[in-house]
Amino acid sequence: MNESLIMRLDESVASRIAAGEVIERPVSAAKELIENSVDSGASDIRIILEQGGKASIVVEDDGCGIRFAEMPLALERYATSKIRDIDDLDRVRTLGYRGEALSSMAAVSRLEIRSMTREAAAGGMIRCEGGVITAHSELQAAFGTRIQIDDLFYNLPARRKFMKAPTTELKRIIQVAQDYAVANPRVRFRVTNDGKAILDIGGAASSGDVIASVWGDEGRTSFVAVTRGAYSLSMWYNGMPGARRVNVTSFVNGRRVQDATIRSAISSTGGSIYGDWIVMLTAPPEDVDVNIHPAKAEIRFRKSGPIFEMTNGAAKELLMKSGGFSRDVSIDAPAPFDPWENYVPPAINNDRKTIFPSRPESGGVTERSQSGNLSPSGALFSDEPRRRYLGQAQGGYLVFDDAKGLCLLDPHAAHERILYEEIEEAFGDKSIPSQRLVIAQPVPGAIAASVAEQREVLLQMGFAFHLPGDDGYDGEAVISALPAVRGLGRLTPVEMLRSALRGIDEESDPSKRDREVWWRWARTACRDAVKLGEVMGEREAMELFEKLERCRSPYSCPHGRPTTIFFGGEQLKNWFER
Repeated sequence: MNESLIMRLDESVASRIAAGEVIERPVSAAKELIENSVDSGASDIRIILEQGGKASIVVEDDGCGIRFAEMPLALERYATSKIRDIDDLDRVRTLGYRGEALSSMAAVSRLEIRSMTREAAAGGMIRCEGGVITAHSELQAAFGTRIQIDDLFYNLPARRKFMKAPTTELKRIIQVAQDYAVANPRVRFRVTNDGKAILDIGGAASSGDVIASVWGDEGRTSFVAVTRGAYSLSMWYNGMPGARRVNVTSFVNGRRVQDATIRSAISSTGGSIYGDWIVMLTAPPEDVDVNIHPAKAEIRFRKSGPIFEMTNGAAKELLMKSGGFSRDVSIDAPAPFDPWENYVPPAINNDRKTIFPSRPESGGVTERSQSGNLSPSGALFSDEPRRRYLGQAQGGYLVFDDAKGLCLLDPHAAHERILYEEIEEAFGDKSIPSQRLVIAQPVPGAIAASVAEQREVLLQMGFAFHLPGDDGYDGEAVISALPAVRGLGRLTPVEMLRSALRGIDEESDPSKRDREVWWRWARTACRDAVKLGEVMGEREAMELFEKLERCRSPYSCPHGRPTTIFFGGEQLKNWFER
């Protein structure tokens, strides 16, 4: 039997193993550099990328800088300016503190640092390749720090194979920049990729202003702030129509983290929590243990009970504001595709029934007209249609008289169903026409990278764009055409685009992607539907009813509410003892 000797690993091997714990891909390196820039007091941070960070990552800031003599020390493992002794580890107030990030990046890349402090007469430069310093000299530099990382994982080919496409890596870095702009609203973050400006965010008065630039300012965002003793919490919720995932972005003392307590508090509200959440918690540093994950992505609260209660209460308040208590869901449970598609409202007191007493299982409008339940003209009640519109009652419900009974119709729910199926039909044709915009609309910087990545898919859906680099075009990214889909008249071009991108991101299977997008658009149809209480004339009312009859699923609106209630004539006679 061969015995294996225990040996101390070579320093170069150990450093690469350690680097793998901290730096997984380009976004990991970008995150560490951004955190260092924030810690330095920077007000302007630039991220300059090549191939989404796969070829090169540069982070420039106007922070406090690094002294020339300390540059070699900054590249050593466990060298940091953030903490001094074991007691400091129990009350970390900065984003960085472990002293591992720069040494890890230096071990697996070609790295260069240029920096100058404001009190120094000159700055300095240091270069390192594979963990070995190759140059260190004084030179003039701009105030602040510039760190460049080229050829990440050049000496770990296996790790390079796990990196995604440049557009995917770029999107991840953009997300990190957006997140830290939310937590540090007064800091300006700019991202450039392959010479093209991609993102310019921050430099704002408040986190709410930054969130509006990311989520849009269409009025769907709810906000609440809570303070309890030494703890303070700010929470934003965007229950975007058609959302089928729960995205929780959490910050604790400015640190972007994944925390089970916060997620559990939101999922335990008992409401419909689908959509985007941003939670910003401020707590005494001594109550937060940040030293449990090499990449500082997780934390542990010393007293999680008060955090849970405060977060849960704030989430419930936001759901009350946004109407999110429609049904119970779990934070990780997938939403059904359309839970109300085959919904049939139940009879009321066993004496009333819906206006559509017998729906054929198959066939379109023509077949249903021949089913015996409908007359050739499409009337639902009798062979000889004798429908009369009587008017509106109880806040706007439409009242109709028919040879076989009395009908109450909710015009808003009915119109929602009509618009929903018009949008579905448009996508079913697989040939969505485009409508050219008279005035092109700017693409928000927060989604510009996603538009570039998904451009071909969006073109197939009827969108058109002018993007920087198109045949010499050097202006800002704009939307030049939209899908010509009925029922979305009040949806702005940017809202349509955001919703489409969310659908594309949600469904990776190309065969199901269109269905995901139209489902989201169709769920927004209620915004274009007539409102309950709007005055409606006889002609409009009759036309609305006739369109509802031609729907594939006329029983309910897309949200599950009944469209009509029918009182049979015989039952009316019995009630009045006729």
